Amino acid sequence: MDLNFNYTLLLNVDELWLKQGKRPYYMRAVKKHIAYVLQRDHKNDFNCYVENQRIVVQSDLVFTEHVIIALTNIPGIHSVAKAVPLPLDDAAIIPAVLAELGSIKEMPKTFAVKTHRGNKEFSKSSPSVSRDVGAAVLEKYPELKVDLKSPDLTITIKIAFQQIFVMLSIRPAIGGIPVGTSGHVVSLLSGGFDSPVASYLMSKRGCKVTMVFFHAYPFVGDEVKEKIKQLASVLGKFQMSCELYIVPFGDMQKIIAKECKKEYRTLLFRHYMIMASDQLAHRVRADALCMGDALSQVSSQTMQNIAILDRSIVRPILRPLIGFNKSEIIALSKFIGAHDISVLPQDDACSLLAPKHPVVKPYHPYWSYFTNQFPLLDEISLALDNSERIIIG
Repeated sequence: MDLNFNYTLLLNVDELWLKQGKRPYYMRAVKKHIAYVLQRDHKNDFNCYVENQRIVVQSDLVFTEHVIIALTNIPGIHSVAKAVPLPLDDAAIIPAVLAELGSIKEMPKTFAVKTHRGNKEFSKSSPSVSRDVGAAVLEKYPELKVDLKSPDLTITIKIAFQQIFVMLSIRPAIGGIPVGTSGHVVSLLSGGFDSPVASYLMSKRGCKVTMVFFHAYPFVGDEVKEKIKQLASVLGKFQMSCELYIVPFGDMQKIIAKECKKEYRTLLFRHYMIMASDQLAHRVRADALCMGDALSQVSSQTMQNIAILDRSIVRPILRPLIGFNKSEIIALSKFIGAHDISVLPQDDACSLLAPKHPVVKPYHPYWSYFTNQFPLLDEISLALDNSERIIIG
């Protein structure tokens, strides 16, 4: 604790309070991510410590809007607030609140006071502090009115064990679990809405995410790679750093399209993408794959097709969007900042080569025959060897 710093942020964690015995492990992970963001974007000395299951960040340089937004994108953080730290002295609260109100450019019409007393040894109860502060505010600003249900401004007072924090605004963050505490996934990335949102959800659930895109040259040009790189950069803001692999896939698509029944093309393309992603997962030591499938959204995502694709590998395939509607996925795409990139037009070899009537209930003997006849293991290995690796920071 240091009350001499000029600027303070209070970061509330999300599910970490549920972890009991492993709570210090999760706290260390989220503090590591906070330090990474501040070292990258704040570029000034800072102090970061845990107090009463909250993380306090202090510095002598103002925290910019850019820094605060970056902190709200850290998985495991529930909210971020600019705070005024005070000593454990009841007499310090009201002057600090009035000083903060005096710095507001546009005074609200209604307000409420919420006090959280984590330190039960503090002399006053939470309702008593709220009443006293509210009375002082009304005396100084008689034009204000109290609204406890939907106030224009909420004055929040947190009484911790070592100090008191006064806040006038609290910024919601994405919540979840710190990155790296839930494992490592390889996420199959395309240029649409679904796979970027699925990747984001795995980041929010504590996974390190490595992205892979299958580039179908010569069926499509290199323009699509720039779109994928932009999407990967959007997803990278939820990680400390991550990798994007662009894997040449056109030669394999030629073989598949030439040798298989037309109605099986799309499904087999996905099968060999999964096989290649599994080999990549082995190389980068990932635990699972991630795909943007939503049940029955398209023909390749029927229950029967998902089941046969899951037999391709032993490593689990996670599908965080399996029960989502398209409107829900698009809303999340807008929330994470991927929507305007995903809507950009692109050539798609899977669509160009897609059959008029794709299979929705695959015939297992034919599937087994084809995948055994054409394992394409050498082709997959060669494609991975020739893939483009990009570091997203």
